[in-house]
Amino acid sequence: MRLRASGPPLRIFHIGGYWRGPNDMVMQMMRGLHDTGAVVQEYNTDDHPEALDTEGRIYDRGVAGPVWLRWDALGGPITAFDPDLVICNAGGLSFRPPVAAQIRRSRSLLGVALSDPDVFEPATRHFAANFDLFVTNSPDYVPRYEALGARSAPLHIATYDGFYRPVPPRPEYECEVLVMQQLRPGRLEAVRELMKHFDTHLYGEGWEDQGLQSRGILLGEDSVAARCSAKASVLFLPTISGQPVVKVGLFDFAATGALVVTNWLVEVESYLSYEKEIVGFRDTGELMEKVRYFIDHPAPADAIRRAGRERVLRDHTWRVVWPRVFEQLRAL
Repeated sequence: MRLRASGPPLRIFHIGGYWRGPNDMVMQMMRGLHDTGAVVQEYNTDDHPEALDTEGRIYDRGVAGPVWLRWDALGGPITAFDPDLVICNAGGLSFRPPVAAQIRRSRSLLGVALSDPDVFEPATRHFAANFDLFVTNSPDYVPRYEALGARSAPLHIATYDGFYRPVPPRPEYECEVLVMQQLRPGRLEAVRELMKHFDTHLYGEGWEDQGLQSRGILLGEDSVAARCSAKASVLFLPTISGQPVVKVGLFDFAATGALVVTNWLVEVESYLSYEKEIVGFRDTGELMEKVRYFIDHPAPADAIRRAGRERVLRDHTWRVVWPRVFEQLRAL
């Protein structure tokens, strides 16, 4: 059903889980919905395991297969709230086809993939066609979804600036370089070099297996303060499978006023300008050179920090992005 374009504020039923707590992208997207003026009913799947059918698999948020939503658990809350739009936000979430078709007769149904390309084969290709519109973090996968009969579009990645914003630095988090990611292929050599040559604070899982000391995992306000306390923040873009994608961390870091140093990726250039709003590197050698230069030259570093934050606030917050998604639904 086409989303209405006028009348009272939109009523939106948002379904999703928050495995990373207050830092979770799904939570930030949900909070950004409120900023559009919509009336939002939150359904946290972490609090309602009875609503999830994994067909006997261990629940892994859609990494290994679809996570079907049970109408016997969700039908009552959805009917009582009477939304204009139901959003199944990532985590491999979908209603089975007959239920999805029933929902679509009286309201719009939106599906979201945040971990393409990694989840396409095991999960999302099986249910993308169940939605009025299925948006994906990987623009390259839109044709694949459309070949399966789905209406699909790229999801413009954004941040929630009500959470990611400048805060005073804290002495315990002050450092030259901040890395706040898990160990994945392609990151180890670069992080070893950073830790060898700079005062580097490393957070995330898996590093100690390779002999690197991690400071654990930071969440909530501590994670925001850490971003605001480092001279440079390095963000690696490749996914678990090694495929580079535009990551939400680019915008989360930039929204705090951090100096973001990240891989060169052509898709990023439609969001942020390298060397003006963020800093780019192609290999470990260039990474080391760029970090050294901007640590030694704080004035140009500060100019990039300011420009990056200004661009994110103008173009890349969920408050700005969600209305674009609504317009795509109305245009169907």
